[in-house]
Amino acid sequence: MSNLESFLEVISETRQVWLLEAMTGMFAMLEDGDGNSYIPVWESEELAKKAAVEDWEDYKVTDMGFSELVVWLKELSRDEIDIAVSPEKDGQIMAIASSNFRKWVKPLADDSYQEEPDEDELDGDFDYGEGWAEKWE
Repeated sequence: MSNLESFLEVISETRQVWLLEAMTGMFAMLEDGDGNSYIPVWESEELAKKAAVEDWEDYKVTDMGFSELVVWLKELSRDEIDIAVSPEKDGQIMAIASSNFRKWVKPLADDSYQEEPDEDELDGDFDYGEGWAEKWE
């Protein structure tokens, strides 16, 4: 069984992945020589803890369920950020396009996570302020 198959098998049972979080909503990232960005994810808390060294030593190990992950992967795909599956200490990664990973995760997700609306999307809450622009009516 390949590393990817093993990873997918484990997370399909637990319905979660593990990440390293610098602060709320800010996760560890990797970049390759071509400028492509990746969010590293692990199948277990133990593996994520082992990776929290050097540049990531102050990062908190956190989990994310599939319900939230499906929403987040859509955002990552839009931002052209992919997923690095259990990156190795030597810098080797197994990359999965975030859009492809979302297609795999989505059927296994439930609807337990509801994303908070962005403040920009709330009707009537925009302060146009003086000298900005006139509100269309």
